[in-house]
Amino acid sequence: MADIVTMAKDELRAKGKADAAALAARAVSGEANDQELLDNQSMIPTWRSRDFSQVPVGTPYQWEGVIYKLLQQHDATGNESWTPDTVPALWAAVSKPGETGTADNPITAARGMEYQYGLYYLDPEDSQLYLCTRTGEAEGGKVILQYLPHELIGQYFEEAGQ
Repeated sequence: MADIVTMAKDELRAKGKADAAALAARAVSGEANDQELLDNQSMIPTWRSRDFSQVPVGTPYQWEGVIYKLLQQHDATGNESWTPDTVPALWAAVSKPGETGTADNPITAARGMEYQYGLYYLDPEDSQLYLCTRTGEAEGGKVILQYLPHELIGQYFEEAGQ
């Protein structure tokens, strides 16, 4: 009986790895959008200090409850402080589950986040609400910024109240 349980666990573990690899491949190709990543967060591996120089750009990892996508291949071996939240040039943050970007349900901003024009963001440093907007850019367009909204008022954001 113990052998059957061990075999079942091994099969489930293998299926989980295969499903996670398939999700990562869809993220890299652009087939899996941010919402699919958020819906399947349990399948996304946790970031750890390692060599990312052969990992495809766009591969998702999670750190402290936030999903990040790899922007630039690099070697973080032995660099424990190169976490996705501290090196925004290497990682793009995905919004938290359930945040829709409306004024009533803004997305929590993060350095290195891919912002979308026309959506609302809550700046974690000043707790203010901002609308992502830029002259000449259409709603729905996206931009990755290494700054928080309060640092880019008049350039990428306008104050929207609280």
